[in-house]
Amino acid sequence: MAITTRASGNGLASRRIVSRPTISRSTRTLLGAGGVIGFLILWQVAASTGLVNDLFTSSPVAIAQAAVVLIADGTLPAAIASSAVVFAAGFGISLVVGLIIGLILGWYRRVNAVVDPLVSLLYATPTLALLPLITVWFGIGFSSQVVVVVLISIFPVILNTAAGVSAVDREHIRLAQSYLATNTDVLRTIALPGAVPSVVAGIRQGLTLSLIGVVVAEYFYGNTGVGGLIFTSALSLDTADALVGVLVFAATALLLTFALGTIQRKLDKWRQ
Repeated sequence: MAITTRASGNGLASRRIVSRPTISRSTRTLLGAGGVIGFLILWQVAASTGLVNDLFTSSPVAIAQAAVVLIADGTLPAAIASSAVVFAAGFGISLVVGLIIGLILGWYRRVNAVVDPLVSLLYATPTLALLPLITVWFGIGFSSQVVVVVLISIFPVILNTAAGVSAVDREHIRLAQSYLATNTDVLRTIALPGAVPSVVAGIRQGLTLSLIGVVVAEYFYGNTGVGGLIFTSALSLDTADALVGVLVFAATALLLTFALGTIQRKLDKWRQ
């Protein structure tokens, strides 16, 4: 924001605030697309001219060709299907359980005082340090993969939901209770709508972490799915195939984030 200073008649300086011009959504989209296309062109030129070693960086054209081959032979669709099941199970559990626990912790302060230290301790514990124990408890396979995704993604949902519910204006709650509103009424009409921004932020973080969890879980437990494809290809220096897997996760994160933003806008209308 630009601020200009102008002398006034009484000798004192008066300030006039000049706001920056806004950018429309379509213009922002075009600029973003132009930036991505420009980056891909520079990458391709650098790989084609030898400025970078395409053995380690590949190139957009090589990645596109690898994607066509992986789709044609069925490798990529099968890997995506496997990863989708792990992601859906892990993030689904994180979402449902995380929202319930977060709601309880945010609404009942005594429960929060008892449980919050345990939640914070588990959140601070690196999930990778628990992988040997997860192997002992759940074996190697689908169950372990889901557990890893849950452990990585559930805590942002819990903590943000609890913070959003507990931050609701208590004056509004007392006012509603003075009109004989039940706890369920207050929770449904005041606490939940007020907590929506924080809850969505937690879900957004959990969403991103779930995808990271899928990669980690598929590599350590079974070497399956897109995560297994990435690591197997990287170990054999097949950089193009590995980057195809990376782009699948990136595109998935982008689409899910866009969908979550659409849901958030609908929830904002509901709050009003």
